[in-house]
Amino acid sequence: MDFKRKLRVRTYVAIAYTVIGILMIIGAAVLKTDDIVSVYGLIFTVFGIARLRNILLIKKDEEKLRRHEIAETDERNVSIINRARSVSFLIYVLLSAVAVIVLSLLDMKDAVQWVSYSVFSLIFIYWISYFVIRKKS
Repeated sequence: MDFKRKLRVRTYVAIAYTVIGILMIIGAAVLKTDDIVSVYGLIFTVFGIARLRNILLIKKDEEKLRRHEIAETDERNVSIINRARSVSFLIYVLLSAVAVIVLSLLDMKDAVQWVSYSVFSLIFIYWISYFVIRKKS
């Protein structure tokens, strides 16, 4: 995928983050739900706007565009990114497993169920992605 197309996809993702965040904030206000939903909404919104700003700055300057494209295709950077994703995945699964044990001991069945769903979903998405990427390679 060429770099300009990647930036276009990232632009759509940043817009989606922003819209999801705004919808979470509005939904929390309308439904008068837990404050955590509006906090997550704010985080999504800020993250989306920050990503959108950075992408637009990169697109505006041809030299920045070229430097970012080189940095993203550099094998060392790609390797670091892939290792960081792998470590993040492992840490998330391990912390979630510990959370399930602790929450079970505290008899918090709903929380155990949601954490378990989260881990299962992540692993399920991983395996689907693995087989799709393996087929394309």
